[in-house]
Amino acid sequence: MLLLQNQIVLITGASSGIGREAALKFAKHGAIPVLAARSIEKLQELSAEIKQRYNIEAPYYSLDVTDGDNVTSVVQDVLKRFSRIDILLNNSGYGLFVSTEEIAMEEVEGMMDVNYFGLVRMTRAVLPSMRERNSGHIINIASIASFMAGKKHGVYAATKHAVMGFSDALRYELKGSGITLSTINPGPVETPFFDRADRHSVPKLVGFLKTEEVAETVIKAAVQKKPLYLLPKLAAIPVKLRHLFPRLYDFAMTRVK
Repeated sequence: MLLLQNQIVLITGASSGIGREAALKFAKHGAIPVLAARSIEKLQELSAEIKQRYNIEAPYYSLDVTDGDNVTSVVQDVLKRFSRIDILLNNSGYGLFVSTEEIAMEEVEGMMDVNYFGLVRMTRAVLPSMRERNSGHIINIASIASFMAGKKHGVYAATKHAVMGFSDALRYELKGSGITLSTINPGPVETPFFDRADRHSVPKLVGFLKTEEVAETVIKAAVQKKPLYLLPKLAAIPVKLRHLFPRLYDFAMTRVK
């Protein structure tokens, strides 16, 4: 059953990890994934794979979400080609897990520029066309770090807290517009993200998700359009614990290794 037949889906960070897997899943369900990332060679390979497996043309664009002119140009080109963007998947992001005193300021600014400002740039570029059609869906890949931060995760968590705050406020603004917004908040995922991020700073009690699990949730969000998804479902426990029993939560977090 093709759940998303002919839906135009613009995906940032599509060259690897969650973005790549989501592009394949969208194509499987009949959507037309529009691939965007900095690595054009990987996008070419993914586009060819989608064509071979699903006989769907998946156009691709070189995109740096920190470059406002580049963002505007890509979005305008997609709209010129297809006349609409049905779904925007804001997936670009990276993380470095370093203590506050050791992390370089340029890395702080870089993470915020990609993870938060990049997402805002993309959303602002796409929203006017969705407003014109009174239709559209925005899916923001956030993180369980949107709700909680462990040791050395402060800067990364701050970017995801920002994404969550922005998403909540925008969802309220869009009430009644025909445009919906979902945030997906996974725990650690086995992706190239950890080529840069220190996996040893992830608590040992936390298991790693597979990209396919997150991509399946992206498809679920595209169909159901619920506002919030947590992965795994057990992640809801520490999130609730933090608010219901803050002292117990602090006690536990200071002892996590």
